[in-house]
Amino acid sequence: DEDFVTRLFTANTHTEILFFSSAGMVYKEKVWRLPVGSPQSRGKALVNIFPLSKDERIESVMPLPDDEESRNSLDVMFATRSGTVRRNKLSDFIRVNRNGKIAMKLDEGDGIVSVKICNEDNDIMLTTALGKCIRFQVTDVRVFAGRNSTGVRGIRLDKGDEVISMGVLHHVEVTSAE
Repeated sequence: DEDFVTRLFTANTHTEILFFSSAGMVYKEKVWRLPVGSPQSRGKALVNIFPLSKDERIESVMPLPDDEESRNSLDVMFATRSGTVRRNKLSDFIRVNRNGKIAMKLDEGDGIVSVKICNEDNDIMLTTALGKCIRFQVTDVRVFAGRNSTGVRGIRLDKGDEVISMGVLHHVEVTSAE
């Protein structure tokens, strides 16, 4: 009763899927290795598939493109509860061990809100719990070379506020008056 669909995508049995956890870890699994269920079944909890800790949960699920060329040209944007963002090349997450890989270093008490695929023609929109939002171009955030960094500030937060979502939008040239 508490579950709901947040994202729907199509994939074949050999598509690799990345699972990003709230603790900054990434796990990779091929579709054929995931448990098969009927339309009436409830499915299998991800804690039984990946080595997740007690308070850790999967925040983003992302199918990898099948062709190598697009894997090298696409980026991955991270957003955390504290308003930090980081951009990496998608190719940084092609090789992931069975036990996972550190995707992003997080400060104490912080967690990943969302991870999305983007390119240089997109904009990022961060939304906070207290109703503030910011929109900026993907190119405003430099590409980080490693996975060990915490990123840069994406939005300045008031006391008691936190980022609750990140969206990837198509870039449009408009002025503030428009």
